[in-house]
Amino acid sequence: MMKMKILVPLYIGIAFLFSGCESFQGPVSPTGSSQEIRVALIKDLDHVTFRIQGPYQILDPLSGEILQEGRRLEPTHVVAKHDGIQIGEIKYLRNRLRIAPRKDVALWYNHKEKRYRGMLDFIKQTENKLLVVNRVEIEDYIRGVLFHEISDRWPMEAMKAQAVAARTYALYQIGQNTSQEYDVSSDVYSQVYGGKSGERYRTNLATWRTSKEVLIYQGKLLPAYYSSSCGGSTENVQELWGHQDLPPLRGRACLYCAKLPHYEWKQNFRLKDVQEELSRNGYALELIEEIRVDSRNASGRVKELEVITRDGQHVMVSGKDFRRIIGPNKIKSNKYDIEMKGYYFDLIGKGWGHGVGMCQWGAYGMAQQRFHYRDILQYYYPGVEIRAF
Repeated sequence: MMKMKILVPLYIGIAFLFSGCESFQGPVSPTGSSQEIRVALIKDLDHVTFRIQGPYQILDPLSGEILQEGRRLEPTHVVAKHDGIQIGEIKYLRNRLRIAPRKDVALWYNHKEKRYRGMLDFIKQTENKLLVVNRVEIEDYIRGVLFHEISDRWPMEAMKAQAVAARTYALYQIGQNTSQEYDVSSDVYSQVYGGKSGERYRTNLATWRTSKEVLIYQGKLLPAYYSSSCGGSTENVQELWGHQDLPPLRGRACLYCAKLPHYEWKQNFRLKDVQEELSRNGYALELIEEIRVDSRNASGRVKELEVITRDGQHVMVSGKDFRRIIGPNKIKSNKYDIEMKGYYFDLIGKGWGHGVGMCQWGAYGMAQQRFHYRDILQYYYPGVEIRAF
């Protein structure tokens, strides 16, 4: 065993044992793309475990200084401390560290191991919590997204349309978040991302066949939103997030998701449960007598609800707030009717998701009818250009 050279500000004990050190060239992307995206994998944890099979470096991301390197790393804990970050038995008096593997790195969290291409940044936040960010080439990121957003058994043209939409959305978010610690998260609040562990052959093929292609409107990247099923009509982006008027995202009738999964749904609720959830979220309500749809927008989605209590209160709740509070997996979309049944009520609805942009099941239906992926994209985002960035 070689004598280890310690290149850290404070040495506590032996953390890494390795013999020899191969020439290190940093992570390599098979696509050759130079565009990088920052993906938040973990937020607000006090520790995490990772391992690396193959050469690696631990760097100061601000100065580029190499703090440690080796041929491989067995499972090692990373812990946020009040004065820095500790990896194994070595404490670094820094609030940021970067792990740069030659190939990939495995993380354990939520009782699962997932492998990631690119590099990992460990960032200490307030109250000694960790933010873990994966810095990865954009094409590798799309490969890690696609299988989690649609099935790898879907028609290839639907997968290719999804690859272009996901890539466009990711690049748009990079431009919007330059001053933030990350561009996107790895969950449903951005795009679900599983890293290298989430890659599959056919979704990788769809990524490769559309490499670098994005959606452009009036010379700019389009915020290419999409959802699972629009229930027969997509939504105007201005109804949800206060975007400027964007003709490709104004909403349109969808002829292709009918009779496919999530087109129709029904959910039963207890009035007392709904009253408690609304009260916990700022609506001071007594027991509810009735809930009515007060207004709908142009796509037929609920804009406002009127909640009537047994003591005569009349409280207005926006459809967006109601769905957020009760839960987007319980109220699958804002396109529904209400049937009161005494102390209970049913929501009978259509679609799953916010409904803006591409309808994923509609894209599946179009691909089944042999539409090309460019036709699918032009249908759901009318007026866009499809070109390489």
